[in-house]
Amino acid sequence: MKLSILDYSEIRKGGSSERAMAESIALAQAAERWGYSRYWVSEHHGNRVLAGSAPEILVSALAASTQGQMRIGSGGVMLPMHSPFKVAESFSVLAALYPGRIDLGVGRSTGGRAETSAALLDGRSGSFRKYPEQAARLSAYIRGSDSAGAAVTPRAASAPELWLLGSSENGAEIAASNGMGLAFGHFIRGRAGREAVKSYRDKFVPSAGSTQPKVLVSLFAVCGRDEAEAELLARVFDDYLLDIAEGGHLDRVPSIEEIEARSYTDQQQSKIRAGRTRMVVGDPAGVRRQLIALSDIYGADEFMLATVSPDFGMKLRMYEMLAETFRLSET
Repeated sequence: MKLSILDYSEIRKGGSSERAMAESIALAQAAERWGYSRYWVSEHHGNRVLAGSAPEILVSALAASTQGQMRIGSGGVMLPMHSPFKVAESFSVLAALYPGRIDLGVGRSTGGRAETSAALLDGRSGSFRKYPEQAARLSAYIRGSDSAGAAVTPRAASAPELWLLGSSENGAEIAASNGMGLAFGHFIRGRAGREAVKSYRDKFVPSAGSTQPKVLVSLFAVCGRDEAEAELLARVFDDYLLDIAEGGHLDRVPSIEEIEARSYTDQQQSKIRAGRTRMVVGDPAGVRRQLIALSDIYGADEFMLATVSPDFGMKLRMYEMLAETFRLSET
């Protein structure tokens, strides 16, 4: 089984944006040594906890800081907020700078609240109804098959690998029709996507540079040295997800001490339980068992794990323990 990382570049209690970026680079360097397959970064806007608002810039810094044994990419660029042509140009530059290493993952979210989205669009339309068309145009631009005469430059010898983030059959079909890889977002709904993944494989249309369907499953993960530590760390993640559901008022990842002092209403506890369906939580052996079970459901051999941790050392240790448990350096 392959493991990959989706990094949120989170800002912890007592931290800063500068420190969050430095930690993302340090984690990527360690992940490459440990044998992870991919390292993707997200796009969030107006979020005071997550520092990653420009994945194309962070991807460049990460690729420059690693040795080329691991793919680097976006998970993902929020396509309704951008021009597909400009996204294709940016990632074609990255592909020319770092040949054979760049992934371009896109999604249909706004990446932020309404006021932030309006500022990003600056008067342009960002209708989700245009998303399938945008994905098709992006695919054509990247692969040099656009008929409108708008040619993306530079034309790298090794184009970015295209992925679409989806959590439904609709998203799976957009990925399939454009010959993209499918990054299924288990962390979005917390429900098994067997039908969506099957639909993607059944309807996949081969394209230049992508002749076979590719599936990875992305989900939240919390791993501790034992189950007690994992549960404590998961409570921090619970609190962060609850805050997002309630409007996003946090400005830092809370500390363990802050979480231990908090109490929650019955309604909040219900939301926390719902959030847990999007996570795997446990010690290394427990997480391994859960991922193997999900692998059987999805028929996927690659998982992309995302976490929010109150401590960078604990975050590093989590990914190192999982790499050892899955023997990633031996594959």
